[in-house]
Amino acid sequence: MTISPPPPRRFRLVRIAQLLLILATLALSVASFVDMPRVGDEAQSLRCGVAIGSGLICVSRAVLIRGERAPWALLGAGLISYGCGTIYHNVALDPQSDNIQPSLADLAWLLFYPACYVAVILLLRRRLVRLHRSIWLDAIVGVLGVAALTSGIGVGMARANPEYSAWTMIVNVIYPLADLLLILLVVTVFGLLGWRPGRVWWLLGAGLMSFALADSLLLVLVIAGHSPASGVLSSLWLLSVLMPALASWLRPRWQPPAKMSGWGVIAVPLVLATVALGLLVLGATLDLPAVTVALAAATVLSALARAAFTFIEVQQLAESKVLARTDDLTGLANRRGFIERLTRAEQHTTGPDTFALLLLDLDRFKEINDSLGHQVGDTLLTQVGTRISHALRPGDLHARLGGDEFAVLLEHADVDAARRVADRVLTVLADPFDVGGVTLHVGASIGAAVYPDHAQDAHTLLQRADVAMYAAKSRRTGVESYRPGADVNSLVRLDMIESLRAALGTGQLEVYYQVKVDLSSGRTDAVEALVRWRHPTRGLLGPEEFVPLAEQAGIMRMLTIEVLHTALDQARRWHAAGLDIAVAVNLSASDLLDRDFPDQVSGMLAGFGLSPTALELEITETTLMLDRVRSATVLRKLRALGVGIAVDDYGTGYSSLARLLELPVNVLKLDKSFIQRVEDDSRAEAIVRSTVGLAHALGLRIVVEGVETAAAVRMLRDVGCDLAQGYFLGEPGPSEQVTEQLRQQAPPAGTIDLDSAAQEAAGFAMPREASDRDAAYDPVADRGACRTGERAPTMEGAVHNTAVGPGSTPAGRPWR
Repeated sequence: MTISPPPPRRFRLVRIAQLLLILATLALSVASFVDMPRVGDEAQSLRCGVAIGSGLICVSRAVLIRGERAPWALLGAGLISYGCGTIYHNVALDPQSDNIQPSLADLAWLLFYPACYVAVILLLRRRLVRLHRSIWLDAIVGVLGVAALTSGIGVGMARANPEYSAWTMIVNVIYPLADLLLILLVVTVFGLLGWRPGRVWWLLGAGLMSFALADSLLLVLVIAGHSPASGVLSSLWLLSVLMPALASWLRPRWQPPAKMSGWGVIAVPLVLATVALGLLVLGATLDLPAVTVALAAATVLSALARAAFTFIEVQQLAESKVLARTDDLTGLANRRGFIERLTRAEQHTTGPDTFALLLLDLDRFKEINDSLGHQVGDTLLTQVGTRISHALRPGDLHARLGGDEFAVLLEHADVDAARRVADRVLTVLADPFDVGGVTLHVGASIGAAVYPDHAQDAHTLLQRADVAMYAAKSRRTGVESYRPGADVNSLVRLDMIESLRAALGTGQLEVYYQVKVDLSSGRTDAVEALVRWRHPTRGLLGPEEFVPLAEQAGIMRMLTIEVLHTALDQARRWHAAGLDIAVAVNLSASDLLDRDFPDQVSGMLAGFGLSPTALELEITETTLMLDRVRSATVLRKLRALGVGIAVDDYGTGYSSLARLLELPVNVLKLDKSFIQRVEDDSRAEAIVRSTVGLAHALGLRIVVEGVETAAAVRMLRDVGCDLAQGYFLGEPGPSEQVTEQLRQQAPPAGTIDLDSAAQEAAGFAMPREASDRDAAYDPVADRGACRTGERAPTMEGAVHNTAVGPGSTPAGRPWR
């Protein structure tokens, strides 16, 4: 149990002083109602002592505690001044005299009011978010209004009582008007802070209101010719001077900052402007002093200036409100504005009516932003926002939620309408973007959700549109609608991303290799590196299960570098063992946008003691289209090193013949879909023949992947194809298995007898040693998928491919 240390001695003294002040106040209040001979004679002096004591406690608060020193010091000085003025009046003047001539006591009493005003404003300033400059106009209106009213009433009373001078009457009139201004100020404070301003303000407000009430009551009784009831007035006055002493040492509780809004802001200028207008009206019928009329006119003009200033502030506030709901980069609605509109749509949608939500995320935007810079990324986002707006219907709300994420609210729309709009958006985004002379291609993934079919509230609808968007991104379909139960997959996806991020550099990522065979000589002189993930709980995973997550999470660069490092290390081992094998590694789009990547590759080759010819880098046509100029520059640097460059999955992207002439490539890899359809479609064979001829005419070597039959091998050799890759020639496997395969099939020259292999094709199975690693992957499942007409999962994009069982003929399309 922890025991709090006792408070410092000076704080205990303050508490004792407050207790004594409370006891003195109670005793004096009782003495004002009950005749107490010993106390009655000294009561007036003791009341003055209470005022001075309260002031000293407020001053001690300013001296001993940091924060809010100025307001408490002013308030304490005002109370001391008021108490000293009362003492001077009782000692130097006759308290029972009817003489109302001004004296030094009036000066001390009147100093209390400005000290209170300034102290209240300073304390209020700490509670407000921002103290508007119009508060100073309010002060000017207050001073001019009180001055006009004082001069008018004072001169009027002087005329009615010629025995007194105008100065005497004005000084006496100041008191009730100063009390009125004090009341208005307290009302303004509570109007701004509401009815829960805190204990400090309750005590301080009660004290100031009691003070003003006591003065006002005294004035009413004197004007009516009645003798003031000393008990009530004394009690009110004692209460008013006690409250600040108690409030000053209270520990204020934290409360949210208040804003200068509501009726409390205009309470003071409104009342005094109305009074000034009344004086101007009276001036037309009564003989008011010129100074009164001038002050009243000045008050009205100040109030008009304050109104004009308020109008400007309101206009600025309206603009700020718009800006708070607007994205400053694109000029579209931001997340806050979109959520508000979405919530209103939910509240106003009744009956059979529905509305749809589209959530759009750009593909590979992070690679552009990181590689080309934020300025290019911002310009691209602006152009994307403009294009999306052009594809929408009139009245649809378009917003940028943050980063490269956009949202569209389609009112009075169902699933079909949402898909039509989403298709239009994808169409306008398909054209290239020109950003500062750089041509960029950016794809997008869109998720759609409909209210109330997919969710019963706006927040859930946004979540489910997000789930659908990630489904579209992972399936590469462009547009997906929410499907019930997909939320679970979203949670799994998030868990997989974090697990993958943690797996980098821990040995969980493994590299399998697949041989490439020279069809003219049968020599195996190259392999392709393909990544696998040995998940701690889910076993060996193919790349289709984690590479898309790496792209979404922005960690493809790290994944590529790890695979490249592992592949080069294995190439070094093969070279040391006398196997002159080159390794092909797939690149991602982020690698081609990094100008430092060639230097990194050069450093890794030098570190492993390998020649650049030992490495071949494979890129896809889609990757090249992201930024043609920058990717071509990076490829030229890599080619200048002596590294081989291959265009992977050729025939499935957007490359033209002219584009091939621009790129520094030396190998074409024809996509597997063509060779797998040769036996059933003569046009596929014609495409293969023409592509081989085209590659040779351009001085390029050609590799055909997906070779699964002996007939395909014969056909490719007949048409002059250079290299072949597929399960018929060797399935992907770990380095130990592939090393043994190379030694058995190619000793010492590293050749394969293709004719013998073709004769044994009917029952052929490549030599393969079963291992624990292979047990984690079941190729039978892939063969079963082919028999049932389903597509076996394949993946030969950025650093990946999925193993399919030998003898099968997968017809799956490349997964990108």
